[in-house]
Amino acid sequence: MRIFDGESGSMTILASLSLGVLMGGMALAIDVGSIHYRQRELQTAADSAAIAAGLQIGNCSNTVCTNMKTAAAQALIEDGATTSTITPTTGCTVSSSTGLAMIINVGPCVLGTTDPNNGNNNIAEVVLTEPVSTMFAGMIGMFYGRTASMTKMNLVARAEAGEAYIQSGSSVGDCIYTRSLEFNSSTGNFSLTNCGIYDLGNLQTDDHDSVKASFFLYGGSWNPNNCNGSCSWTLGDSETQPSHTTVQQADPLAGLTQPTKPATQDAGSCSLSNQDCWGNNLSTAQQNGTAPISLPPGYYGGININSNLVVNFSPGLYYFGGSVNVNSGSTLECTTCTGSGTSGVTLYFNSGSLQMNSNSTVIQLMAPTTSTNGSNANMLIWESPTNGSGMTIDTSSSSYFTGTIYMPDGELTLNSGSGVTINAKGVAAVDVANFMVNDSEHFNITATLPGTAVANPPTLGTFGLAE
Repeated sequence: MRIFDGESGSMTILASLSLGVLMGGMALAIDVGSIHYRQRELQTAADSAAIAAGLQIGNCSNTVCTNMKTAAAQALIEDGATTSTITPTTGCTVSSSTGLAMIINVGPCVLGTTDPNNGNNNIAEVVLTEPVSTMFAGMIGMFYGRTASMTKMNLVARAEAGEAYIQSGSSVGDCIYTRSLEFNSSTGNFSLTNCGIYDLGNLQTDDHDSVKASFFLYGGSWNPNNCNGSCSWTLGDSETQPSHTTVQQADPLAGLTQPTKPATQDAGSCSLSNQDCWGNNLSTAQQNGTAPISLPPGYYGGININSNLVVNFSPGLYYFGGSVNVNSGSTLECTTCTGSGTSGVTLYFNSGSLQMNSNSTVIQLMAPTTSTNGSNANMLIWESPTNGSGMTIDTSSSSYFTGTIYMPDGELTLNSGSGVTINAKGVAAVDVANFMVNDSEHFNITATLPGTAVANPPTLGTFGLAE
């Protein structure tokens, strides 16, 4: 009986039980910490892969293509998420995986309509799934005979990247971005379809100016001059006139990589009159403007197109070290440009600019919608950030562009009676340091070209991680 009366072993039993609870708690802490740490790693990897995929959207024509899959898979290796190349799939349903797996969608769809970017084909969505082993849950699973279901947990990380638009409560972005917009004299007419205006600096308007746009924001002051009661505003977002904003937006195209100078067609400066840029005699038909003068892509020191000539560019990058002057009665065109894929031109001015002199005409210069040969998609007329030459479209000139005009340090000047139409197959926009509008101009940015069915194209925006 005295054997049963002893309590000398009770502390040992209690200590054993406590140790079991303590070890279980430690195992649980290890489980939670390990899973949380891997989840953060997986999310970082998903962010990197989404950015890599999003950067390929233009090259892949707004779909998931091989280049996008390769870039996203390589991003995982560079981020340390894996040492082997995985093969991404597409799909809107996420299920458990046996190893690290990736889904890529252009036009996010995994979250359905709860995602504000659902179906937006300017945004890439990446979903990573990976099973991780557990310790505490595995021990419990072994106790209850459910090892397989409790020793693994499937982690999911999702990210989106693509074009982020400057918005003002509207579902569209802006197609004019400038640090200073000045309607310098009366009856300037702007008509913008499916996009708006953002003026970072001091806005100036004048008598009988007319603006139609989805919105019109200015960040500094507004000097209406004689505009009170005489200007016509047809604006969205319930605006009755330009609205002041305290939100300063950065230049949305500042991050673009500038093209490099081509090694081919180093023509130097040339003046087209009786000879071409390489000293070859022009035909009589070319000299009188009844036949075009064809100039291939490459480097040019500058081109002076004398009166009544027709110059035809071929698709590709034209890199200039001086100005292109289009004189009275002359035409600059690209008859083989379709504005689809790589079939377009980019005029990059390391110095100088495009100067449209009186009574000259530019007919349907189209930018490529896919990046190629060092040229960015949708870029039509592009000046170096250190080039302050600016661009002038002179009196009675008519210009028809498809693409983006970007002059980060230059001024776009529309002189009296000029007409400019910018159509969109990819992106139609103007991003300039200053925008000067003189008397009686007509400036139009429209969503479609005649005879096409392209509606509501993407407008000027910046690339970034969306979610």
